[in-house]
Amino acid sequence: MRIGILCHASMGGSSRIAVELASTLALRGHEVHLFARTAPFFPCRFSRNLTLHTVRVANGDHHPADLLLDWPSDELESYVKMILKVIEEEALAILHFHYGFPFAFVAAEVRRRRGGAWPVIIGTLHGTDVTCCGDVVKRAQMMRWLNYVDELTTVSRSHAQLATELLHLSAAPRVIPNFIDLTEFQALSPEVQRSRPRIVHISNFRPVKNVPRLAQLYHEIREHVDAELWLIGDGPEMAALRAALHAFGLERDVTYWGIQRNVAAILQQADLLLLTSAYESFSMVALEAMACGVPVLAPRVGGIPEVVADGETGSLYPANEPSIAVELAIRLLTDPQLLMQLKKKARAHAGTFDKEKTVLEYENLYQQWIERRMQKAHEPGDLREVRV
Repeated sequence: MRIGILCHASMGGSSRIAVELASTLALRGHEVHLFARTAPFFPCRFSRNLTLHTVRVANGDHHPADLLLDWPSDELESYVKMILKVIEEEALAILHFHYGFPFAFVAAEVRRRRGGAWPVIIGTLHGTDVTCCGDVVKRAQMMRWLNYVDELTTVSRSHAQLATELLHLSAAPRVIPNFIDLTEFQALSPEVQRSRPRIVHISNFRPVKNVPRLAQLYHEIREHVDAELWLIGDGPEMAALRAALHAFGLERDVTYWGIQRNVAAILQQADLLLLTSAYESFSMVALEAMACGVPVLAPRVGGIPEVVADGETGSLYPANEPSIAVELAIRLLTDPQLLMQLKKKARAHAGTFDKEKTVLEYENLYQQWIERRMQKAHEPGDLREVRV
């Protein structure tokens, strides 16, 4: 198949999944074109079947944690024209965007300008592209753009329900969970012992990650357990988090790793992943931690309960009851036998999100739509153009 994939260049989960999907599809023999504003933070794996397309931008020096929802109009127009050119020259059968803003608009423009049946447009909603639609203007925009999409998917049942309600969809999106490469994320021996427990937190440190609560939880945990904290990533809330940890007198117990492309090597060395997000549609970080044999302590919000098996691969706490999170953390970090059981189960559970299985699900979705268009054959001119 000839497939186009649209994504952001940032370090968010939607970009990671899009780049990994594009790379894997190319390795499986498909001709893939990846469209991003600039080169993605997560590098593509080299393949002769994968081509990266970017636009010339006035300012490409953005922080990797920045998620650019509103592009300059000239860049957006260049991006649309670039995609239209590749569709025309390469006869793409599928155009699959990851994240709604601005890519649902881009897909709608492609369909509006080209007309006809090709390419089939698939859209995957990943998280804040839905939650930000609580704003009436953004909601109206997204609802209008999605009229041009042939099939909508999202990453969890919870997020599908939220999208259906907020965007007044006639049918819930198809749920295709995120995935992980189990050869990249592996666990160390569960028998490895450390001098003190190690808590890790990974995020883009945006407001939705609720990092003030992270500082408070760690402070309260430290009153009972001599645990250190590793922080991986960076973002707009990092300065405030540093200040809070300093105020608690905990700066000597915290290691700041900054932005890392290879988080697996660091995750493997942790005992517990601590999350405090106000909302997560899925939580790639939780999946990556479990694949490394690290249990997860996270709020029971959004799609997290569909990723973390409560009591088996970690523990979930009510988002509005942080005291329970503290109690659970103390229990996990002071019971070596329980922690070892959770570590073993976490790795096994992560295997249910194996990359090959999910990529095959996307392949089948693409093929079903191509066959559907071929059978209808309403526009024979278009059918002659496309090569699958």
